[in-house]
Amino acid sequence: MAAAGVVSGHRPAACETGTSKASSSQGPIVVELFTSQGCSSCPPADRFLTELAAREDIEIIALSFHVDYWNYIGWTDPFSSAAWSDRQRRYARSFGGNRVYTPQMVVNGRWEGVGSDRRAIARLLERASAEPHAAEMSVVAELVSDDRLRVVVKMNRIDSVLRASRLTTWVAVVESGLTTPVGRGENASKTLRNDRVVRRLERLSGLEPMQGGATGFLEFVLEDGWRRDQLSVVAFLQEADSLRVRAAAESVLAR
Repeated sequence: MAAAGVVSGHRPAACETGTSKASSSQGPIVVELFTSQGCSSCPPADRFLTELAAREDIEIIALSFHVDYWNYIGWTDPFSSAAWSDRQRRYARSFGGNRVYTPQMVVNGRWEGVGSDRRAIARLLERASAEPHAAEMSVVAELVSDDRLRVVVKMNRIDSVLRASRLTTWVAVVESGLTTPVGRGENASKTLRNDRVVRRLERLSGLEPMQGGATGFLEFVLEDGWRRDQLSVVAFLQEADSLRVRAAAESVLAR
């Protein structure tokens, strides 16, 4: 469950202690991996996403969305969701088709490629690096209790080029360091590690039209199995029609 709202002015004082990586004029690159533990081609892409998230020469915000359409072949991915499959289908339509597959990486909502094809993804990252973001945002995440997380997102800048666009602000709770012994399916008998797994994705309403200085907040109820020391929060601004990502920021949790 999540509650949301938007206010103008400064962030609440209770959230000032969080650590945030705000997007610069160039902005971090958002890489979304659509993957499944039931797909034998996915583990190399999962490992590649972990490497991308750790890169220091370029700022990459990595998100792993586990789809549910391979669950029928013998293994139910514990991180899978029909919502993530629907998200991938939306990208397929925006790219001019209806083909979905795993592993697929989507870079800044604009380009896609096979998630294990390192050369192809490197080319997409080069293209994304050459494009400045048209907005700037920051995010702060704080544990206010063991099971409740408060997230504050601030829109610092929106260029005039976006003023006529329909925009959506998304907030994702992400968990890393997950290991799963797979009992059936194409990866049977393997122990898979997954990082940057999207546990929750919520829309933050009302922040998008602001020209700057607006602050929105969300509160999440965290599930018992989520390891608090492995969680982070990502906020990103996305065009509702083209799905192009225009700004992004990430925060580790503060207590």
